[in-house]
This record gives sequence, C-alpha cells and structure tokens, in this order.
Amino acid sequence: MDFEQFLEKNVEISNARIKKLHGFAKKIWNRQKITPIDLHYKCLDTWDKLSKDLDCKILPLVKVNEDRPITNLIFGSGSFTTGKFQAEQYNVVKSYCSEPPIILQGIVSNKSKMHDSNASDISNQFSVPLVELDFIDWYHENIDKNEQNPIRATKYLFGDNEEKPSLPDIARKFSIRQDRYHKILGEEIAHTIKNQTDIVSARGYNFQFCGSMFAHQPNHQPHINDTHPADLSYIDSKSKKKLYAGWQSGAVELMMKDKIHETYRGSFIEVEYMNNFNQINTLDEGVLMGIGKGVTPESDMNLTPTQIQSIMKIMDDYFFCTLEPTGLILLWGVTDRPIPVIYKSKEGKIVIVKQRAVFVGNKFHSGLNAWGSNLDEDMKELQDFIFP
Repeated sequence: MDFEQFLEKNVEISNARIKKLHGFAKKIWNRQKITPIDLHYKCLDTWDKLSKDLDCKILPLVKVNEDRPITNLIFGSGSFTTGKFQAEQYNVVKSYCSEPPIILQGIVSNKSKMHDSNASDISNQFSVPLVELDFIDWYHENIDKNEQNPIRATKYLFGDNEEKPSLPDIARKFSIRQDRYHKILGEEIAHTIKNQTDIVSARGYNFQFCGSMFAHQPNHQPHINDTHPADLSYIDSKSKKKLYAGWQSGAVELMMKDKIHETYRGSFIEVEYMNNFNQINTLDEGVLMGIGKGVTPESDMNLTPTQIQSIMKIMDDYFFCTLEPTGLILLWGVTDRPIPVIYKSKEGKIVIVKQRAVFVGNKFHSGLNAWGSNLDEDMKELQDFIFP
C-alpha cells in the first residue's frame, strides 16, 4: 500500500470516529434536549458520590456558568490546520443544534499574516473575532528594533544538551514573553472578546500560557488543552518523566527509535499556566485527558516520522478537537489532589505515579486507561451514564 492509499484509509477511519462524536452530541443536545447545565449537575452529583471512596474531590475540568454560554478561544501561531478543523466542527454542531453547548468566541495568534499565520483567514472564514498581536513586530517596537529573530532571542526553555545563558538572562527572556508581551495580549483579548473565556484550545501556539493573558478574569482561569503527537501513557520507570515529549514529528521520532510500537498514538493533554520563572524546569503539561486510536503502518510500509505525524493529526488531533464543539468535554472531571495512576515503561513494566486523575462521566480514565483509544467501549460507558 502506498502512502496516498494509506492516508485515504485513515481519513475514512477518522471521519467515522468523529461522526460518532457528533451523533452522540446530537442525541444529547437535540433529541433529548439536555442542557449543558443539566449535564454539569449530573456529573457533579456522580462525582460527589465517587469522591467519598477516594478521599478527594472530583472537580469539573471546565467551569460552567449558569448565566451565560460556555465559551472557547482557539490559539495558534501558524497554519491553524487543527484550529480551522475545530472551527468547522462548531458549524457542524450548529446544523443539528439550535443552541450549541459551547460557543467559539474568537481566534488568537501571536503572529500576523505577514509572518505566516493564517489566523486572520480563519477569523474571516468563520466570522469570529480575531485577537492578533504579532510578537516579532511587538519586540521590534518595544525591545530591540535590530533583532533578526525575536523568538529565538527570547527562548527560555533549553534541553539538557543545549548551551544555556546565565540565569539572569533566562529570567529576562522569560519576563519579556510571559510578563510583558502576554500582558498586552491579554489586554487585547479583554478589549475584543465579549464574554469571559472558559476553554482555551492550544492548536499550535508556540509560547507557554500564563495568567497575565487572562488578568481581566482573575477569578475564572480558563481550562487549557492541547494535542500531542505521541503516546504519553509511557513514562520512564525511574524518573517517571514522560518518554515522548517533543514538538511535532520529533515526538514521533522518539517513539520510532524505541522500536516497540506497532501503533503510534497521539495524546490529549491539559496545559498548565507558566506564571513563575521557577517553573521553567518543568513541563507546562497537566493531566493526560485522552489517548487516540493512533496510526498503524502496514507491514510493507516504511513511513517517516513526518508522514506518521501528518496522519496522526488527522486521526487523533481532529478527533480530540471535536470534544469542545460537541460539548462532550463537559463530561471530564479531575481530582483536586494526586492519587495513584497507572502508567507503563517501554520495557512493559507497570509504573504508578501519584497525580491528579481524570474521570469521564462516571468512569476512571487516567494513565493507561485514558479515554479515546477504545472508542466503542468508551462511548457505551457514556451512553449508559447519560441514558441509563
């Protein structure tokens, strides 16, 4: 099978999986006339009962306000491929639901069209507000007009094998991005976007998120999520760090080098706020919220990491990008404190990590048991939960 045939096959599988999400959402919001508040309280009641056995609370991943719609902003920095797909899913939901569970209220980018961002095109295509503050232009106007590469000049995260600047210089770079630039971006968001934001979708945004972006809503920090092109249920048995961190095809390449994977799965993750310089030695990754179906190359195929990642985007990223528009993300809850969660090492050993854990509906879905890879079973659980 050649690559184009393999791609077409996986597009069909992906479309079928996404269609299942829309079909279930249509049943909830249209046929049964359940409201987001109804679903929210059903989850809260269930999580209160489950919490008694866990000695902790299970909190909603997305905060729901009874007085206004649940809102979403999509952030990106470049092509906005996944951001565009997610925006399209909002239109699909509108075709079968007169009062969508979640509203897309804007597109946010740290680059302009002049610097290869498609944010303005997406904003125009879907008739949603655009918040655009080009970091390169901002840097030239406010920091150093002669700097040829402002993004590289403000890099503050370095790998173990990279030469690092002095700590004061790293702190200065951090402050430029997180304190100064993102403060102004946050002011632009506050000026442009009508309602408070409940969900932030990181779809190729190349900076870390921080509280100054939402200083205008200090008592309501949005939930942030992202897709990741590798299976984050694998961790190092000693350090307990994720084995396949990385950007785009680089994460896939790490999986391929281990030569233990027949299927290359993507992940759906919570993103934490990076507000403090002391956080730079930790990933901005929160809980693992889902694992995709993944890409399984045919035995006669010799795919590159880039080819696998491009199909994984269609198979897994697009799938997870449908959870916000359909409102199904409202079924996710997370514990307020760490509890034991099972992961695995590349040697196949079970590794237990204490961390905040995820529930979807009335079922535990953390670590190895993250939601999404076994869709038929996972959807049946939700069917039984909502429509007993």
